Amino acid sequence: MKNTCLAFFLIPLIFISCAKPLSKSDSPLELEGYLFKSSLPLKYAKEFKIDEYHSVFDSSVTESEPNIKTAFVDPEESAEINQKSSIYMITISGADRYLLLPKDCTVPQNLPSKVAVIRTPVTNVYLCASSAMALWNRLGSLDPIKFSAVQKKDWYVPEAIRAMEESKILYAGKYNAPDFELLLKEKCSLAIESTMIYHTPQIKEKLESLGIPVFVDKSSYEENPLGRMEWIKLYGLMCKKQEVAEDFFQEQLTRIETNVTSQNTIPKSVSFFYITSNGMVVIRGSEDYIVKMIEMAGGEYAFKNTRKSSSPSVTISMEQFYAQCASSDILIYNSSIDNTLHSKADLLSKSPLFAEFKAVQAGEIWMTGKYLYQATDRIGDMILDLRKIVTGNTEKMIFLERVE
Repeated sequence: MKNTCLAFFLIPLIFISCAKPLSKSDSPLELEGYLFKSSLPLKYAKEFKIDEYHSVFDSSVTESEPNIKTAFVDPEESAEINQKSSIYMITISGADRYLLLPKDCTVPQNLPSKVAVIRTPVTNVYLCASSAMALWNRLGSLDPIKFSAVQKKDWYVPEAIRAMEESKILYAGKYNAPDFELLLKEKCSLAIESTMIYHTPQIKEKLESLGIPVFVDKSSYEENPLGRMEWIKLYGLMCKKQEVAEDFFQEQLTRIETNVTSQNTIPKSVSFFYITSNGMVVIRGSEDYIVKMIEMAGGEYAFKNTRKSSSPSVTISMEQFYAQCASSDILIYNSSIDNTLHSKADLLSKSPLFAEFKAVQAGEIWMTGKYLYQATDRIGDMILDLRKIVTGNTEKMIFLERVE
């Protein structure tokens, strides 16, 4: 698929991810019996790195390539190595390392103990990182996913719901209370966790002690939303569907390029929020990926100068919200967190101050769907929806619904 340079870089610096890059000292490991070939190119993701290696017995790789360190193995052992298969070293956030190794390849000798080995293509996966389900689904099949840490009623990915109804995916307990007996009985080979697993390190250690590698998805650390979606390339390697992953990602970029940059607009101010049960307002911090999507779409986030926080959300009073957002052109209510908003009357019932908001008076009230945070594969569509409300061309919306 043809690579294109995204013209929407003209929206100043928004597409350049602010996520911290991997460590400069993160050089490729030497693997006995394998040659380092190259690091796979990534466009926006900053929280993972993929290094490709070939067997020293693969005749397609030569030692004439610069800066390649070779470790030889006994030729009599070469029969145990798949000579034409690449293997991949995944480095997450400059620290955690995972070796993706085909099932017919031997583990390199002297592999550091902290490197987890994941056999590919993966099977019988225990998926705890809910944001990853949509990416696995986009790879064409959920067959590798055997266990879920999310119950059927809490999924918004239709294919995942159907797979659980048909018992193709089994509920195996929450991330912090997995059904170890079920995982062992059904031969779980990999647990994909969110960063929540760090709150229960004993669970991670228990899984590993049972021979189940634990891969921690840190896509939530990607401040550029397209960086989050680019994690599909990593999962494509796990299930040997690299081309599917590459094609999907490029198709999303092309759609954004074609539709976002086709119109010049006057920026409109946008507020993204929800109201808590005690009347406080929860907004997104200025570094959050949803804010980045608003800016990519040509909007101006009303709270662009909020303080940096370890949490993506910031809680303020209704009076503070009114002072900052009464003049906003567009209000977007986050119904994925609070689903009590169904009409303009519902919004006014939360605070009479809303009657004085410019956006309320102009009918520019919108709300998200419940599936927002599980739709990692539809980030492009979300940006396009935001673009539509900024430009006023609001036909065929997918994620956002006007509140009447």
